[in-house]
Amino acid sequence: MTQQLNQFKPTSEKGMLDLAVNWNLFDCRIDPASVADFTDINAAAFKVVGVAGKSIMVDLVTVTTDAAIFGFLPYEVRKNSYVAGDFIRLASSYAVMKMEASAAIARFADLEVVVTGKKVATQATGTTIGKALDIAAADGDLIRVLIKTV
Repeated sequence: MTQQLNQFKPTSEKGMLDLAVNWNLFDCRIDPASVADFTDINAAAFKVVGVAGKSIMVDLVTVTTDAAIFGFLPYEVRKNSYVAGDFIRLASSYAVMKMEASAAIARFADLEVVVTGKKVATQATGTTIGKALDIAAADGDLIRVLIKTV
């Protein structure tokens, strides 16, 4: 989305946190052994792959049925591309994030991750990641999602 000069509030962006304070943000480290592409990954789903010392090691979710989904990468004004080994902050259960719908979604529908495109869809066969707080009319709509993982 394009930001305009003198607009009163920021334009909604995929991955932005919403609804005041979101307490469940965790500092994690991308698995240094990961071979995933971490370019333009706002609102991408991450899974826990281990713990190293005091760091939670995470990697991108690659299948919708992954039971270890831990959280989602919030929108960051300064950076949206990372490399293996970087430290990131993930939004987990009960945080509210703006996510992109892959199709029409009803309000309060259970959601699952659509791995390609980093989108969400009405839960069918994948792991439930939260509930839609808004209605999505079509593919590409931004909706608020109440995250419910781990």
